[in-house]
Amino acid sequence: PPTLNRPYRPHGDVMDARTKQLLMSSLAVPIGAVIVTLAVIIVIGEMLLALADVAKAQESLDRWELWFALGLALLVILGIAFVASRPREALATLNKEVVIGSRPFFDPPPPPVDVRARTGPLGASSDIGEGYTLFAQNGALATVLGTLPGGTDYGKRFAGFLYAKGLHGASDELWIPIEAVIAVYPETQCAFLSIKGDETEHFGWDKPPETIRRGPNRIQEPI
Repeated sequence: PPTLNRPYRPHGDVMDARTKQLLMSSLAVPIGAVIVTLAVIIVIGEMLLALADVAKAQESLDRWELWFALGLALLVILGIAFVASRPREALATLNKEVVIGSRPFFDPPPPPVDVRARTGPLGASSDIGEGYTLFAQNGALATVLGTLPGGTDYGKRFAGFLYAKGLHGASDELWIPIEAVIAVYPETQCAFLSIKGDETEHFGWDKPPETIRRGPNRIQEPI
Protein backbone atom coordinates (compact mmCIF):
# COMPACT_ATOMS: atom_id res chain seq x y z
CA PRO A 1 0.00 0.00 0.00
CA PRO A 2 1.15 3.62 -0.46
CA THR A 3 2.89 5.43 2.35
CA LEU A 4 0.21 6.84 4.64
CA ASN A 5 2.29 9.68 6.08
CA ARG A 6 2.94 11.21 2.68
CA PRO A 7 0.44 14.06 2.00
CA TYR A 8 -1.01 14.09 -1.47
CA ARG A 9 -1.19 17.17 -3.64
CA PRO A 10 -2.13 17.22 -7.33
CA HIS A 11 0.48 17.69 -10.01
CA GLY A 12 1.18 21.19 -11.22
CA ASP A 13 -0.37 20.69 -14.62
CA VAL A 14 -3.61 19.47 -12.98
CA MET A 15 -3.78 22.59 -10.85
CA ASP A 16 -3.16 24.78 -13.91
CA ALA A 17 -5.96 23.06 -15.83
CA ARG A 18 -8.42 23.41 -12.96
CA THR A 19 -7.39 27.05 -12.40
CA LYS A 20 -8.01 27.85 -16.06
CA GLN A 21 -11.38 26.11 -15.90
CA LEU A 22 -12.49 28.07 -12.80
CA LEU A 23 -11.21 31.32 -14.34
CA MET A 24 -13.18 30.76 -17.53
CA SER A 25 -16.32 29.90 -15.52
CA SER A 26 -16.06 33.12 -13.49
CA LEU A 27 -15.60 35.22 -16.64
CA ALA A 28 -18.40 33.61 -18.64
CA VAL A 29 -21.26 35.35 -16.77
CA PRO A 30 -20.00 38.98 -16.96
CA ILE A 31 -18.87 38.56 -20.57
CA GLY A 32 -22.23 37.05 -21.49
CA ALA A 33 -24.05 39.94 -19.77
CA VAL A 34 -21.98 42.48 -21.71
CA ILE A 35 -22.73 40.70 -25.00
CA VAL A 36 -26.49 40.62 -24.29
CA THR A 37 -26.48 44.30 -23.28
CA LEU A 38 -24.65 45.32 -26.45
CA ALA A 39 -27.05 43.26 -28.54
CA VAL A 40 -30.07 45.00 -26.96
CA ILE A 41 -28.52 48.44 -27.50
CA ILE A 42 -27.72 47.66 -31.13
CA VAL A 43 -31.19 46.27 -31.85
CA ILE A 44 -32.96 49.29 -30.31
CA GLY A 45 -30.58 51.65 -32.11
CA GLU A 46 -31.26 50.01 -35.46
CA MET A 47 -35.02 50.25 -34.83
CA LEU A 48 -34.73 53.98 -34.11
CA LEU A 49 -32.60 54.56 -37.20
CA ALA A 50 -35.14 52.71 -39.32
CA LEU A 51 -37.90 55.03 -38.07
CA ALA A 52 -35.85 58.19 -38.57
CA ASP A 53 -36.98 60.66 -41.23
CA VAL A 54 -33.91 62.41 -42.58
CA ALA A 55 -35.97 65.14 -44.29
CA LYS A 56 -37.42 66.24 -40.95
CA ALA A 57 -34.30 65.74 -38.92
CA GLN A 58 -34.37 69.33 -37.67
CA GLU A 59 -37.98 69.21 -36.50
CA SER A 60 -37.76 67.30 -33.22
CA LEU A 61 -41.54 67.06 -32.70
CA ASP A 62 -41.99 65.29 -36.03
CA ARG A 63 -39.26 62.70 -35.48
CA TRP A 64 -41.16 59.44 -34.93
CA GLU A 65 -38.08 57.60 -33.66
CA LEU A 66 -37.93 59.97 -30.68
CA TRP A 67 -41.60 59.39 -29.87
CA PHE A 68 -41.01 55.64 -30.19
CA ALA A 69 -38.05 55.78 -27.80
CA LEU A 70 -40.08 57.90 -25.36
CA GLY A 71 -42.99 55.47 -25.49
CA LEU A 72 -40.69 52.48 -24.96
CA ALA A 73 -39.07 54.15 -21.94
CA LEU A 74 -42.49 55.03 -20.46
CA LEU A 75 -43.65 51.45 -21.01
CA VAL A 76 -40.67 50.09 -19.07
CA ILE A 77 -41.17 52.62 -16.25
CA LEU A 78 -44.90 51.88 -15.98
CA GLY A 79 -44.22 48.13 -15.96
CA ILE A 80 -41.72 48.48 -13.10
CA ALA A 81 -44.10 50.79 -11.19
CA PHE A 82 -46.93 48.29 -11.60
CA VAL A 83 -44.83 45.44 -10.23
CA ALA A 84 -43.59 47.59 -7.33
CA SER A 85 -47.16 48.57 -6.34
CA ARG A 86 -48.42 44.99 -6.10
CA PRO A 87 -49.06 43.52 -2.61
CA ARG A 88 -46.50 41.08 -1.30
CA GLU A 89 -48.87 38.13 -1.70
CA ALA A 90 -49.22 38.81 -5.43
CA LEU A 91 -45.45 38.70 -5.91
CA ALA A 92 -44.90 35.30 -4.36
CA THR A 93 -43.15 34.05 -7.50
CA LEU A 94 -40.84 37.06 -7.77
CA ASN A 95 -40.04 36.98 -4.05
CA LYS A 96 -39.20 33.30 -4.12
CA GLU A 97 -35.61 32.63 -3.13
CA VAL A 98 -33.52 31.15 -5.90
CA VAL A 99 -30.33 29.30 -5.03
CA ILE A 100 -27.95 26.96 -6.78
CA GLY A 101 -27.13 23.74 -4.97
CA SER A 102 -28.86 21.58 -2.41
CA ARG A 103 -27.23 22.88 0.78
CA PRO A 104 -28.54 26.19 2.24
CA PHE A 105 -25.91 28.93 2.39
CA PHE A 106 -26.37 29.56 6.12
CA ASP A 107 -26.34 25.91 7.14
CA PRO A 108 -24.04 25.26 10.10
CA PRO A 109 -20.61 23.85 9.22
CA PRO A 110 -19.93 20.11 9.52
CA PRO A 111 -19.44 18.89 13.08
CA PRO A 112 -15.85 18.77 14.33
CA VAL A 113 -13.92 15.52 14.20
CA ASP A 114 -14.69 13.31 17.18
CA VAL A 115 -11.48 12.50 19.05
CA ARG A 116 -12.73 8.92 19.41
CA ALA A 117 -12.37 8.50 15.63
CA ARG A 118 -8.60 8.17 16.18
CA THR A 119 -8.95 5.24 18.56
CA GLY A 120 -6.87 2.11 18.14
CA PRO A 121 -3.71 1.20 16.22
CA LEU A 122 -2.98 2.66 12.80
CA GLY A 123 -3.88 0.55 9.79
CA ALA A 124 -3.04 0.63 6.10
CA SER A 125 -4.94 2.02 3.13
CA SER A 126 -5.75 -1.55 2.12
CA ASP A 127 -7.89 -1.85 5.29
CA ILE A 128 -10.37 0.75 4.01
CA GLY A 129 -13.65 -0.81 2.87
CA GLU A 130 -17.35 -0.20 2.60
CA GLY A 131 -18.78 1.77 5.51
CA TYR A 132 -15.57 3.64 6.41
CA THR A 133 -15.97 7.35 7.14
CA LEU A 134 -13.52 9.68 5.38
CA PHE A 135 -12.49 12.80 7.25
CA ALA A 136 -11.10 15.93 5.65
CA GLN A 137 -9.21 18.55 7.64
CA ASN A 138 -12.46 20.31 8.58
CA GLY A 139 -14.65 17.32 9.42
CA ALA A 140 -16.46 14.26 8.06
CA LEU A 141 -16.42 14.30 4.25
CA ALA A 142 -17.85 11.06 2.88
CA THR A 143 -18.80 7.44 3.48
CA VAL A 144 -16.95 4.79 1.48
CA LEU A 145 -19.17 2.71 -0.80
CA GLY A 146 -16.38 0.65 -2.33
CA THR A 147 -12.85 0.62 -3.69
CA LEU A 148 -11.64 0.71 -7.28
CA PRO A 149 -8.36 -0.50 -8.81
CA GLY A 150 -5.62 1.90 -9.80
CA GLY A 151 -5.79 3.94 -12.96
CA THR A 152 -4.83 7.15 -14.69
CA ASP A 153 -6.44 10.53 -14.13
CA TYR A 154 -5.18 13.83 -15.55
CA GLY A 155 -2.15 11.94 -16.83
CA LYS A 156 -1.11 10.79 -13.34
CA ARG A 157 -1.12 7.17 -12.21
CA PHE A 158 -2.89 6.36 -8.92
CA ALA A 159 -2.70 3.16 -6.87
CA GLY A 160 -6.48 3.05 -6.44
CA PHE A 161 -9.63 5.06 -5.75
CA LEU A 162 -12.17 5.22 -2.95
CA TYR A 163 -15.71 5.47 -4.30
CA ALA A 164 -17.68 7.40 -1.68
CA LYS A 165 -20.91 9.28 -1.01
CA GLY A 166 -20.47 12.84 0.25
CA LEU A 167 -21.72 14.07 3.62
CA HIS A 168 -22.85 17.53 4.79
CA GLY A 169 -23.41 18.94 1.29
CA ALA A 170 -20.44 17.32 -0.44
CA SER A 171 -20.92 15.71 -3.88
CA ASP A 172 -23.15 12.64 -3.98
CA GLU A 173 -20.37 10.71 -5.74
CA LEU A 174 -16.65 11.04 -5.08
CA TRP A 175 -13.63 9.18 -6.48
CA ILE A 176 -10.80 9.88 -4.05
CA PRO A 177 -7.26 8.64 -4.81
CA ILE A 178 -5.72 6.29 -2.26
CA GLU A 179 -2.70 8.60 -2.19
CA ALA A 180 -4.81 11.24 -0.41
CA VAL A 181 -5.12 9.02 2.70
CA ILE A 182 -2.73 9.91 5.52
CA ALA A 183 -4.11 7.80 8.41
CA VAL A 184 -6.42 4.81 8.84
CA TYR A 185 -8.01 3.58 12.07
CA PRO A 186 -9.61 0.15 11.45
CA GLU A 187 -11.04 -0.05 14.97
CA THR A 188 -13.35 2.93 14.36
CA GLN A 189 -13.55 2.46 10.57
CA CYS A 190 -12.24 5.96 9.97
CA ALA A 191 -9.70 7.31 7.49
CA PHE A 192 -8.20 10.79 7.33
CA LEU A 193 -7.35 12.70 4.14
CA SER A 194 -4.78 15.40 3.43
CA ILE A 195 -7.34 17.83 1.97
CA LYS A 196 -10.01 20.27 3.05
CA GLY A 197 -13.64 19.37 2.46
CA ASP A 198 -14.19 22.04 -0.21
CA GLU A 199 -11.26 20.89 -2.37
CA THR A 200 -12.81 17.75 -3.88
CA GLU A 201 -14.42 19.56 -6.81
CA HIS A 202 -11.31 21.68 -7.32
CA PHE A 203 -9.27 18.50 -7.76
CA GLY A 204 -11.90 16.96 -10.03
CA TRP A 205 -12.72 14.11 -7.62
CA ASP A 206 -16.45 14.57 -8.17
CA LYS A 207 -16.03 12.96 -11.62
CA PRO A 208 -14.93 9.38 -12.42
CA PRO A 209 -11.27 8.84 -13.31
CA GLU A 210 -10.44 8.69 -17.01
CA THR A 211 -9.82 4.94 -16.94
CA ILE A 212 -13.36 4.12 -15.75
CA ARG A 213 -15.53 7.03 -16.88
CA ARG A 214 -18.31 6.32 -19.32
CA GLY A 215 -17.95 9.45 -21.44
CA PRO A 216 -15.02 10.92 -23.40
CA ASN A 217 -11.75 11.59 -21.64
CA ARG A 218 -10.92 15.02 -20.33
CA ILE A 219 -9.06 17.29 -22.72
CA GLN A 220 -5.42 17.64 -21.74
CA GLU A 221 -4.22 21.18 -22.33
CA PRO A 222 -0.58 21.62 -23.38
CA ILE A 223 1.72 23.16 -20.80
